[in-house]
Amino acid sequence: MGKKGPEHGAYVDRVCEGTRRYAHDLLAENQRLRALVASLESERQRLEAEVGSLSEEVARTRREQGRLQTQLRDIEQENQRYSAQYVEVERQNTNLANLYVASYRLHGTLDRDEVVTVVQEILANLVGSEESAIFEAAADGSTLALVAATGIDPGTCRSIAVGQGLIGRAVVSGEPWIRSAALPAEAQPYETELTACIPLLLDGRAIGAIALFRLLPQKSGVIEALDRELFELLATHAATALYCSARSRTEAGAGV
Repeated sequence: MGKKGPEHGAYVDRVCEGTRRYAHDLLAENQRLRALVASLESERQRLEAEVGSLSEEVARTRREQGRLQTQLRDIEQENQRYSAQYVEVERQNTNLANLYVASYRLHGTLDRDEVVTVVQEILANLVGSEESAIFEAAADGSTLALVAATGIDPGTCRSIAVGQGLIGRAVVSGEPWIRSAALPAEAQPYETELTACIPLLLDGRAIGAIALFRLLPQKSGVIEALDRELFELLATHAATALYCSARSRTEAGAGV
């Protein structure tokens, strides 16, 4: 093999130079790719941080939404409670107005028929019973005579001995009788549907009684607190009105 000529050396030099440039370019490209990878990694970390922040924000938003929904439910329940209270107050106001009107009407006339009609309207419209009877005690207090009846057969109880049955016993005690369960054994045949009995009291003495039988369907057979207030009103005001109207009739008949 002969010596390398000048051309052969130049070729080797060119190859070496090309190799160096190629290696240099590879290193430069490698550096660029490393920088790009570092930049992408940084961007990835930034995005992950943003995603984490957004996740926390979403979680906070969901928690806030849940809190607001709970608060909204509470407000709705409170609103329903206030609405129910408003309806109850309106009902009580209406009942008070009805009580006042009823009391005024009872004392606004000495006409016996009008007094009886007012009592029957109170029983039907305010208490909710269209099956009732009004009794008046005899002068000697031994019996109760039927004054008026609505929705029942008056022939079954035209006269009741005081102390007999639930109505007669209520007159003796002077306390209202209100049905709460099965009828007691002393109930009379005409009292099988009796719901309440209100003695009519004048100066603490029973001068009569009001008997309520079946209530209207919307009452569901329940005596409410307002009904008891009405019973108290009837026990005194109806008694006074009936007594005064009876006395006025007697005086008118005697020509006084």
